[in-house]
Amino acid sequence: MESPNGDGSERVAVSPGGGETERSDDFLYHLYRGSTMLLQDQIVEAKEELERALSLQPQDAKSQDLLAGVYFRLGVYPRAIEIWRRLVEAFPRESTLRVNLGLALFKTGQADEALGHLHEALRVQPDHERAWGYLGLVQWRLGRVAEAREAFLRGGQASMARRMEEELGRSSDADDAVTLASREAEESLAARDRAAMRSAAEEAIERLDSERPQLAVEAGVDRRKPSGAWQLAEPGSLFVPPKPPPPIARPTFEPRVLSSLLDDWTVSPPPEVPLSLTEDGTLLLSTETEVCARFSGLVAVRGELRATLVLRRTRGREHETPLGDRDPLMRWRGPVAAAIHAPPGQRFVAARLGEGALFVRESFLFAFDDRVSFETASLPLAGQPVTITQLHGDGVVILALPGAPFAMRVREGEELRVDPERLVGWSGRLFPNARRGTAPYSAQAPALGFRGDGLVLLGAAPEVR
Repeated sequence: MESPNGDGSERVAVSPGGGETERSDDFLYHLYRGSTMLLQDQIVEAKEELERALSLQPQDAKSQDLLAGVYFRLGVYPRAIEIWRRLVEAFPRESTLRVNLGLALFKTGQADEALGHLHEALRVQPDHERAWGYLGLVQWRLGRVAEAREAFLRGGQASMARRMEEELGRSSDADDAVTLASREAEESLAARDRAAMRSAAEEAIERLDSERPQLAVEAGVDRRKPSGAWQLAEPGSLFVPPKPPPPIARPTFEPRVLSSLLDDWTVSPPPEVPLSLTEDGTLLLSTETEVCARFSGLVAVRGELRATLVLRRTRGREHETPLGDRDPLMRWRGPVAAAIHAPPGQRFVAARLGEGALFVRESFLFAFDDRVSFETASLPLAGQPVTITQLHGDGVVILALPGAPFAMRVREGEELRVDPERLVGWSGRLFPNARRGTAPYSAQAPALGFRGDGLVLLGAAPEVR
């Protein structure tokens, strides 16, 4: 191929087959071995063979492209960039070369220059899906979420386009929160958005790292354009098959400094909040005064563990039986901090009561802070008495449930009948009863009825403690 000098003063013959000079047997031998080793994921050995081939035919474009891909897979990005830069200068209209160069530049943090090469690749080949996909990632890295969404759509990356829509939606929600919420709520929202963005970005970069650059000079394929830009020098030569090898998993990032990792791993409850949950559902207990919680699932505790039994209470009078029965709730006295895992097969659910009251099965109650008051009562369910705990006060309550609960509303003048085994609790002005109606088929309805105005919480059947 003629070099694109533009002035016609010098014509240098360069083709994917090494120009108009005849390929030597040694060159073809090392090129074939390097290509075969590349397909077998013997990356280091492939590098050595391709370098030997290029020592015999330094101007062979296909070998240079293969070697750049090898350097990229080895993580030697500067060397890959250097080779692809030369190839882009020699073949400026070869869009795949520009995409590979843009990818390598993006990997080394040169997003602006990568953007230029991707735009040029799309100008030459507007339907290049890989170029659109990488353009989306670069735009995202530069904070241009709307442009990234459009690029991902053009590149057929529907899932990434939806992520961008979520990021745009979260940005809008964050603006509203800044206007209407307090500083504490604003900081909490910002932390959530940073975590979501970091998680999504790590996933996108991992996908990017697992994909290998495609070769601009496909072996065994006649790449001749109408202009005659590409031609095979010698029909019948041995080439790398056009099908790329499957991706190999390898680390996306260099190891982080230990102190930075430890900062991310360190859990601490929000200030002035005695009971809170981490993202993975671990209960954090931290108090200078008192907190009521069970001991089961205790992972770590800081401070002196001083506790007394919490006894059931009716109309202000304490009983002799502990709240929680065989796995009783204990009154922890501060200063103390602890981390607690949910019991096997259960998950923690945290709720701040506010001005409302919550009636909950005692077996589901795991913890509450010292702003919460309680009383207990016995409710006959399916012929067996079950202890119900009434909780009220502007504090935090922790439930341990077999799964996520759901609620059904009860309206005045209507009755809601539920399966007693599925009852978690209720909120509002509700009156339970176990009397069945006399209408036909009433016996087929669930055994427990509720009347009044409020919500009934239902879920999976509880396990016997």
